[in-house]
Amino acid sequence: MSRRWHFRDYQAERRLFKRRVALVSSVICLMLIILIAKLAHLQVVRHEYFSARSDGNRLHVQYVPPQRGLIYDRSGALLADNLPVYNLTVVPEEVGDLNATLKYLASLVKLTPDDIETFQNQLRRSRVPYSSTPLRYVLSEEEKYRVAVNSHRLPGVNMEPQLMRHYPFDDLAAHAVGFVSHINQQELDALNETEFENYGGATHIGKTGVERTYERLLHGQVGYETVEKNNRGRVMRVLERTESIAGRDIGLHLDYRLQMVAEEALGDYRGAVVAIEPETGGILAMVSKPGFDPNLFVTGISNREYSILVDDEINTPMFDRSTSPYPPASTIKPFLGLAGLDLGLVDYEYTILDQGYFNLPGVSYRWNDYTMRTAIGGGHGETDLRKAIYQSCDTFFYDLGYRMGIDAMHNFMSLFGFGANLALDVGYARTGVLPSRSWKMETRGEPWYPGDTVNSSIGQGFMLATPLQLATAASVIANEGRMVRPRMLRSVDGEPWPLREEFPAPDVLLENPDYWRYIRDAMVMVAHRPYSNVFRDYGTAYEAIARADPDMSYQIAGKTGTAQVVGINQNVRSSSEIRVSDLNTDHALFIAFAPAGHPRINPKIALAVFVENGEHGSTVAGPVAKKITDAWLLDILRLDLSIQPEPGGEPTQRSPAEVAAVNE
Repeated sequence: MSRRWHFRDYQAERRLFKRRVALVSSVICLMLIILIAKLAHLQVVRHEYFSARSDGNRLHVQYVPPQRGLIYDRSGALLADNLPVYNLTVVPEEVGDLNATLKYLASLVKLTPDDIETFQNQLRRSRVPYSSTPLRYVLSEEEKYRVAVNSHRLPGVNMEPQLMRHYPFDDLAAHAVGFVSHINQQELDALNETEFENYGGATHIGKTGVERTYERLLHGQVGYETVEKNNRGRVMRVLERTESIAGRDIGLHLDYRLQMVAEEALGDYRGAVVAIEPETGGILAMVSKPGFDPNLFVTGISNREYSILVDDEINTPMFDRSTSPYPPASTIKPFLGLAGLDLGLVDYEYTILDQGYFNLPGVSYRWNDYTMRTAIGGGHGETDLRKAIYQSCDTFFYDLGYRMGIDAMHNFMSLFGFGANLALDVGYARTGVLPSRSWKMETRGEPWYPGDTVNSSIGQGFMLATPLQLATAASVIANEGRMVRPRMLRSVDGEPWPLREEFPAPDVLLENPDYWRYIRDAMVMVAHRPYSNVFRDYGTAYEAIARADPDMSYQIAGKTGTAQVVGINQNVRSSSEIRVSDLNTDHALFIAFAPAGHPRINPKIALAVFVENGEHGSTVAGPVAKKITDAWLLDILRLDLSIQPEPGGEPTQRSPAEVAAVNE
């Protein structure tokens, strides 16, 4: 086999090598050129874009929530304050294992199952990514130290300072002042675009009462700040800040001292008190008892605590009795009496012979007077309008209401605010029911019957009124027809703040202004008419008010009321004949104003007292009103009431000239 020999061509190999080197060098150079071009593009052309992206990794714009405005009473006492606290918050996006973190935090601070549940509920709501979510409010000093020492083990966990709403008087005026709590999704959806932006970073909003009514004034204006954060998400420094604008401080007509007296006067009863300053319409006290501690809602009330409040079907502490309707009973008689005088249906001399019951023409059914429903029996005998008021004679008003008719009754009673909410800034108050023919047809699908008018004439049947409406109506009599709509707000940032009335309520103008004096005198006799030789001819509240305080330095004009909760057979004459549960006993009511008939001091307070299942307006609600008027006139205002009105004789018709002189 022959072997073939091959000789290496070094020149050819050298040329091949050079070509390969040149190709590789070209590729490398091309890649370097591309790389340099790319770097130039990134560093020069897109410098601003990537610079912003880079800053975005460490610079963050966040909201600065405003400080909420304070709420003061008329004397300058704080009803709603802001306390500095530290809250434990979590940014879930920065936490590796959320469950493990929560378990570890539970070993450092006290975390209840309710805290965990509330935290998880907030996480499920719509929230801004990388925003903090509160886990525990108001850390103690020891808890703050524990979290701070272990902060290196807790990425995404922070202690954030915050001004937290606080109500110094706890449950005092809880329904009137209201409370703030966490904003829910429904409330966020109700905000317009501008309002939504203004609530950036805010966690709370007014839920009830004044806190809700004046939310826009109290909330303030949100601010902004640019901060630098490290890779753990912690703020390292603040680079730029636009300060928030604090909410405005507001002052109320409410007086915490009178509020305390009213709540104490109610004692263990469930009920309500509304007191108004007749001259200004300012609401001096607004009590609904039992109440609740609004501080529970600020930090998120637990399910157990909330269940205690809402499941109490007897006391219903969350239910506002001061703005809810009840049968006004005999408290409407002074207003119906004014209507009778003004319409010419009665005069000062008009009388009836009351035998204790009333019959409609051609009807055998009897509407009994309260004397026929008690062991007293009989009736009031010869009775005029004045006696019908101070003795609360149902029969007189059955007759008057029937002759007046529901149309005239409805029209006249509406002048005093019945059937409407005249309060300027208590928009949540209910309107009650001032029945009419059209109302019954629309709501019941039935025509109006004469018996309905008879029931309405003593504040029963379909008629319903709130304690706020009754106090408003009493203030109109105190002002002799001048209507001043009730209001809570008195000042903003220390300056008087007049409320704009889009629909001013007209004054009540009577044919004869002397009628005001007549009705006032009759209401004074409710509390001050002493015993006489005539059987039962004394005021229904005399025993509990004037006789209980012989040294009383002023006169109070009032009217008792006892509203039936359940119907009782008309043949039952005494309550001892039946057994009525505590929850079905009658409601007790009393309206009043004072001082009444003073020669130089106009009435300073008008009020309505409602005692749920109190049974007797004269013996239960009347003394409550007396304690409140005593406190306001003698202890708070410290009025000199030593000059007393002249003891009056029989009210007489004044001449037009005398009326004009009195008005001047």
